[in-house]
Amino acid sequence: MVAAVPAALAVVVVTVPSAPAAKRPAASTAVGVSQREFRLTPYRTRVPVGEVRFNVTNFGEDVHDLVVRDARGRVLARSAEVRSGGRLTLAVKLKRGRYRLSCDVANHAQLGMRAGFTVVKPRGGR
Repeated sequence: MVAAVPAALAVVVVTVPSAPAAKRPAASTAVGVSQREFRLTPYRTRVPVGEVRFNVTNFGEDVHDLVVRDARGRVLARSAEVRSGGRLTLAVKLKRGRYRLSCDVANHAQLGMRAGFTVVKPRGGR
């Protein structure tokens, strides 16, 4: 007896369209900022390029705000006033470079409520 051998094997490939890739949220870096008379202290002074969320807590007795300036002194972001014991988050998208954080209420910056801040190229070279 001779066994029947199929002349050809058919291979069927089914392509299922995939759902569009979900966009990853843009990277965001949180930076705690402590305020009190008359100091302003960011918990991190170097972060990667992208959105920075300044989480501000006023440990002092006076009202304070947070202002972010670029190297030329231009105001990029300004928070509302933060009352004693209050908190707020100020989000700002920053490019590579040096920045200055300060409190612009009355003469608080001149009394010491200011700090330097650096945004660096992220690892991996984006």
